Amino acid sequence: MKQFLSRLRLSRIRIKLFATVFAVLAVFLMLIAVFSTPMLYRTFTVRTYRDLTEIAESIDSAVPESASYFFDLHSISANSGATFEIISPDGTLIYASSSGSAQGSDHFTSSGISYSEYSSMRPSESRYRIPDLENFRIMKRESTNAEFFVYSCILNSGDTLHLYSEVANVENVVDVSGSVYSFISIAMILVMSLAFYLVVARFTKPLVEMNDITKDMAALNFERKCDNYGKDEIGELGNSINTLSTTLNATLIDLKDKNEQLEKDIERRHELDNARSSFISNVSHELKTPIAIISGYAEGLCEGISDDPEVIREYCQIIHDESTKMNSLVVELLELSKLENKIQPLSPDFFDIGAAVHSIGNHLSLQFEQKGINFINKVPSPLICYAQEDKIELVLKNYITNAVSHCEGDMIIEVSSRETDKFIEISVFNTGKNIDKRDLPELWDSFYRADKAHGRSESRFGLGLSIVKSIMTNHKCRYGVKNTDDGVIFTFEVSKDSEYYDEKQ
Repeated sequence: MKQFLSRLRLSRIRIKLFATVFAVLAVFLMLIAVFSTPMLYRTFTVRTYRDLTEIAESIDSAVPESASYFFDLHSISANSGATFEIISPDGTLIYASSSGSAQGSDHFTSSGISYSEYSSMRPSESRYRIPDLENFRIMKRESTNAEFFVYSCILNSGDTLHLYSEVANVENVVDVSGSVYSFISIAMILVMSLAFYLVVARFTKPLVEMNDITKDMAALNFERKCDNYGKDEIGELGNSINTLSTTLNATLIDLKDKNEQLEKDIERRHELDNARSSFISNVSHELKTPIAIISGYAEGLCEGISDDPEVIREYCQIIHDESTKMNSLVVELLELSKLENKIQPLSPDFFDIGAAVHSIGNHLSLQFEQKGINFINKVPSPLICYAQEDKIELVLKNYITNAVSHCEGDMIIEVSSRETDKFIEISVFNTGKNIDKRDLPELWDSFYRADKAHGRSESRFGLGLSIVKSIMTNHKCRYGVKNTDDGVIFTFEVSKDSEYYDEKQ
């Protein structure tokens, strides 16, 4: 079916081209036919004029006073087949001839009884336009309506010469030429039509194939390619289509990849917008409570709500505590902003991470004692790593303070280490409830608190693990969390030497 439709398309374009070429050829031949007859008539008219002028020169060369004058005129008439008259200045007919006449008395008429043929003629208009030639016109014999080309001139003897040539002779030649031309034209049309058909058939075949290929390209199918059609323009067009097909295919693949990336970027942008909106909402929420408390207690103090120094001191202490919490929140927000925007470049160096764990443990010992927590440090010292010391200490502090907030049951917090070829893994374990699996992926988001039961008194804003995430991302090291049978373990890695960061750059 597809081949049949292809043949129909081939025939359609072939017929159009053939019909166009045939119509142009037919119109061209018709125009030639229309203009050839006037041109032939004009050509033969000019030729007749030249012949008559040559005969007139021969007649003019004859000597009237010679004894052979009339014989010479008769010879000229017989040899040229021309008909002419010679008339004296007083209008007397001197000599008259007719084509094929024999020498005799009728050719040597006397002036008294002579009759001029020219005097019986009247000017006539030709059906074709003839050139404007000197002393040359078309005259009609009134008795027979026959038309003649007439050439008139004054001979050296002073006599007037009228030369006649029948118009019918030229018309007959023109008619015969037109018939021959018509026959030749018909034969040429037939032969050239067959030749044109074969040429058109050869010309249209690659065009139809290229048309089918471009339709496939429009349907985004770039598998078909044009054959080698030669080195002419059609061959170049086929090569151009192949090049276009290859380029479009590569461009569309690239465009598809970029569209997919754009969709991901747009989705990421939406996520960032949502995160930004949520972040602003959370910050506003976290600041709203302490501001309200400070405002309320400050207003009470201004209005002299009590004269009791203890009450006033309590109010001032509450205002101080709330302002301290606000300051802590602002500090953490600034730290998180610096880490996420990489305002401060990473400045790693060698330091003892075991000593850092020991220092943080001592710093938080009062909290351990108040909550009855057994803090166990299994990280040896010295244990040298390569990282930014203050940032890793902040990670340790956030992990340990987070463990303090969620420690339950046996009330144990244990910090341990494990070495590999390139890394040191630090683990912070605390006994207590497991984290819900639905909360695990969101623990690292800003202001997220899986345990909503803990109050504001602990000054926890849900930013600690977000800060950990940013620090470890900047260090290009892994971090994570997992549940155990009796608690939760938070982990992170640090590099043992500087070659790790050289490889990452």
